[in-house]
Amino acid sequence: MADLIFYDKAAVKVTVGSTNEVLLASDCSVSFSSSVQPLYTIGRKGSLGQFPSAARAGEISFSFLTSITGEHDKQPGNIINYLASGVKGSINSNASGALIQVAGLSGTGFLSSYSFNVASNSVSTSSASFTLFGSGEVANNNQNLNVPISGRLANSNFSPSTGANPAAATNSVLATGIGHGRFTNLDGFRTELTGPTSNGTIFAADYSVSFNHNPIYKVGQEFPTCTYYTTASESMNITEDVFNSGLSFSGVDVGDVMLNVKGLDSSKQMQVGLSGLKQINSSASVGLDDIVRTQKTLVAAY
Repeated sequence: MADLIFYDKAAVKVTVGSTNEVLLASDCSVSFSSSVQPLYTIGRKGSLGQFPSAARAGEISFSFLTSITGEHDKQPGNIINYLASGVKGSINSNASGALIQVAGLSGTGFLSSYSFNVASNSVSTSSASFTLFGSGEVANNNQNLNVPISGRLANSNFSPSTGANPAAATNSVLATGIGHGRFTNLDGFRTELTGPTSNGTIFAADYSVSFNHNPIYKVGQEFPTCTYYTTASESMNITEDVFNSGLSFSGVDVGDVMLNVKGLDSSKQMQVGLSGLKQINSSASVGLDDIVRTQKTLVAAY
């Protein structure tokens, strides 16, 4: 029987360029698949066989505590937020990807989605998903060098930390370096009212961004020669106590807003810049023993 690997030996490490971070992950999943389809012809019953219809691809997704004390290229926060901000604001379409390692498995992937939440008196949690296309580099024997996911299950030889320097992490840093709703201020996202009524009160927020990538394939080679970043879409779902019945046909312009996520040590923060936001919906709901809560969705496109 193969050696069993317990969860404490399966840390998730992400490397972007020359910077890396071992995330405070709570779960992780890895998949690797090929695509085949049967071929049929007239005049013959049954298939001719099953043949490849697309290149092999992989996916790695994980959830983690929203660490905010790391620093990557002088930008505070965790490495996933750093990567998402860089891709979103990039003027260069040529994507380089990130190396993800977990439990002896590894691959270079492209960030497809990233999200986190902020709620009152609660720890913030995040999730991320990467798509892995593999590399089109070819060796002399005409074998592909880099499949989407490689390796075999084994213990990870690194431990979770909250920054680019794992040796500097302490229990105190871990405890205070995680995003928390107690010290995060979301007033910049509340609905502003006119008249005698006070402005809206925010109870929770969910942030998400998704990215589209286009791998370029050539004849005579399975994996792409390069991969391009194309578009991104961003959204914020805000729970508050104001219903906006004045939505216009083109949505409500919110503009540019900076989201600052803070932890128990309120001097540390992770920043997310949102540009060209529009509010596109408003809803309300109520349950037993609770107040009427409203939800609004803000969206942006890049």
